Amino acid sequence: MSRVKIFNKKQPKPITVNDKEVWICQCGLSADFPFCNGTHHKIQDEPENELYQYDEKLNRKKVKIVEDN
Repeated sequence: MSRVKIFNKKQPKPITVNDKEVWICQCGLSADFPFCNGTHHKIQDEPENELYQYDEKLNRKKVKIVEDN
């Protein structure tokens, strides 16, 4: 079964592990997931009410949202 996972955060989350701060990816695009590698900088211009899909080269494509009535 296929699944779509939607990430809606634009910043990583800092956590402390054994007195060392690490950053956890919340945008879903990091090549080092679950750790942040700075890729979230690519998505800073995304409007809050739009949905985008990214390919393996981080090319962005807007996804049309269809309401099911």
